[in-house]
Amino acid sequence: MSAMPVSDFAVEQYLPFGLGLGDIISVTAGLAVVTTFFAIWQALRTNTALERRMAQIADKKEAMRQAAITSRRQRVRMTPSSVMRELVMRFDLLRSKHATDSRLTLARAGLRSRDAMIRYLFARVSLPLVFALGFLLDSYTLHLLPVPPQYRMLAAAGCGVFGYFAPGIYIQNLTTKRAKRLQLGLPDALDLMVICAEAGLSLDATLVRVSRELENTWEELAEELGITAAELTFLPDRRQAFDNLAARTDMSSIRGVVNTLTQTAKFGTPLAHSLRVLAAEFRDARMFKAEEKAARLPALMTVPMILFILPTLFIVLMGPAALGIIDTFNRGNGGGGTHPVTVTTHSGDQGGGITAPPDIQATDRAADETEQTGGGNPTPATLTLSQTSVAVGQELDVSFDARSLSNDFDLRVVLVPATAPDTVGDANTFFTGAKPITATEGHVSLTARIAGPSEVRLYYVPHNATTFAVAARASVDLTAK
Repeated sequence: MSAMPVSDFAVEQYLPFGLGLGDIISVTAGLAVVTTFFAIWQALRTNTALERRMAQIADKKEAMRQAAITSRRQRVRMTPSSVMRELVMRFDLLRSKHATDSRLTLARAGLRSRDAMIRYLFARVSLPLVFALGFLLDSYTLHLLPVPPQYRMLAAAGCGVFGYFAPGIYIQNLTTKRAKRLQLGLPDALDLMVICAEAGLSLDATLVRVSRELENTWEELAEELGITAAELTFLPDRRQAFDNLAARTDMSSIRGVVNTLTQTAKFGTPLAHSLRVLAAEFRDARMFKAEEKAARLPALMTVPMILFILPTLFIVLMGPAALGIIDTFNRGNGGGGTHPVTVTTHSGDQGGGITAPPDIQATDRAADETEQTGGGNPTPATLTLSQTSVAVGQELDVSFDARSLSNDFDLRVVLVPATAPDTVGDANTFFTGAKPITATEGHVSLTARIAGPSEVRLYYVPHNATTFAVAARASVDLTAK
């Protein structure tokens, strides 16, 4: 049997009577469109509550099956929060009376999470030990705190007590700051509540609206009003929601608002009028508080002004006058502030009468010392020897009085031969074996080196010169051994 050629195949002969190839294509396209529509609708439609519940049960069943199949336990990741939680749970601190009281304290500070309670209880337990051990470590190693050794244990106990009360002090500080911010934002919140009440909103809707409006400016007050609005929704007694608001804030102004809202709900008094009166009172109280702080400012500035401003002012105003008075008295005690002078004239060669300019010079060193010390006859510098004859190599004890040289420099006591000139050429060679002294009374010891007549000399550099001069001398005879 020979095969039919493809070109001779006709689809129409296999179709039912009355249907053509175009009809089959149209029906197939229609079925495809309907199938696509239902597929998209099934994907986009919202599942019913029953379907969602069944999907959750199926997912949980699959998760339990996977957990049962997996025999290897995953390693728990240790974090600081987990360590704190484990310690608090082991000591069963969350069920203690202190934890019950602390929940309200933390709520007043704005700390409402469970981790906040864990951290607070952990700090109350660990900080006393940490502070005490830290102080003992410092006492025996670093010594940063100047505590005597006999008081170390007492100071360590004090650090432990401070560590126990430190978390409470920190929480109290947060509570005080938060209460101030609540007080500042309360008049604005009452004004918004008045506007909402006059617009016809209910109390629940008013609290929700005000909480949303104050979220960016007074976040703490917005949070409290939002919590109160939520409690009004699910608590059976509306008064309990207001009492919770007063307990969380612990402020007299908030209690006044709570009492007003309670009376309004109980007796049906106009809410807008009551809130408007409260807002005016709180705004006046805030103004009075600002005026009180401004009135206290002069009294508070008195002590800093006395300690820091007035002394500086006195120095600036009276300092130059005091220096001028001191200079005047110094010149008066110095005999007029001038040196005695000698005028020497030189006659001309011939014709007489030609006189050279006068040569003015100080008469002596004593007059200069008189001006410096402020007295008429200052005590001159002296040298006193313990003996007038000493063997070479022995020590010679010399007593000196150089108080009159207090304004001069580089005082030295030296033992030199009697024939040595008074002028100093090479200071390093000349002052070999010399003893430097100060402008006081004292004793020095000099070693005799060369036999023969010698002198002990006191050299100094005058305050208005650069070369050494002799202030005092004493003769001594050096003998050979």
